[in-house]
Amino acid sequence: MKTLIVGGAGYVGSVLSESLWRQGHDVTVFDLLMFGDRSLRALVGQPRFRLVRGDIRDGRALEEVIAGHDAVCLLAAIVGEPACNRDERTAVETNLEGALKVLEASQRAAVDRFVFSSTCSNYGISDANLLATEESPLNPLSVYSRTKVEAEKAILAAADERFCPTVLRLSTAFGVSPRMRFDLLVSDFTLAAHRDRKVVIYGEQFWRPFVHIRDMADAVQLVLDAPGETVRGEVFNIGSNDANVQKGELGRMVQNEVAGAELEFIPGGTDPRSYRVDFSKAAARLGFRPQWTVRRGIQEVYELLQKNHWPDPGDKCYYN
Repeated sequence: MKTLIVGGAGYVGSVLSESLWRQGHDVTVFDLLMFGDRSLRALVGQPRFRLVRGDIRDGRALEEVIAGHDAVCLLAAIVGEPACNRDERTAVETNLEGALKVLEASQRAAVDRFVFSSTCSNYGISDANLLATEESPLNPLSVYSRTKVEAEKAILAAADERFCPTVLRLSTAFGVSPRMRFDLLVSDFTLAAHRDRKVVIYGEQFWRPFVHIRDMADAVQLVLDAPGETVRGEVFNIGSNDANVQKGELGRMVQNEVAGAELEFIPGGTDPRSYRVDFSKAAARLGFRPQWTVRRGIQEVYELLQKNHWPDPGDKCYYN
């Protein structure tokens, strides 16, 4: 399969790019390279791999790069609330208008499979006693999630017998990546415990679902391999019911792995999102079974921090 990964140099994208390449795909990555190309240097120059620098807001560049591909995986976005809030106009141009340009160019190029990376944060605040399913009402609370919801609507509406789009609502990511991030909860807490011997937790009662980036890559592969009738026009939550974790519980997990770390709890907090998510549809329809637990992900990051794998984890290159 000839697969184009739009946004394939980022935190999740670099892992997906390598994963699909190792599974025999001809992989093209189209990326603005805001954080450089270091995350893909192990692949550059390899057979069946091509890196193209470009912006998804550039319709002509998209037309050229998409031609000839069987599948498009759209990951490119201004990711997360802080990054979107800093420049709302660019966030909308990229996450919504850019996504629609990729969609339209893919349809014109007769691409078969189209996988869109969305987010479980689209559920916003939900009843902690209930698990949000793919049919639950969406309650986007930020520019980031609002652009994702609007893009989802257009992508799902494009499904027909010749075009097979699928939306993946991804849990909060964790895990080690060639383009590492320390502004995500698991790595953020683990770094604070290691470096400062203290984790400050705002709103310990808030719930988040988590999924490892390598499990995300496996989910994309399952969608690409699935029969069209199984995934055409469908939404799948990607994660594990066992990995719905409150922030306070996550802090205690980190404390158990990092000897001597203290926890400081700050009541309330400025982030109102709290949601627990059901992942049974992906398990039943795709056979998706995450291999990574949150605890194992903490151990993975902590082991490398102890080895000084990232000499300066406070460097801005590790933060969106």
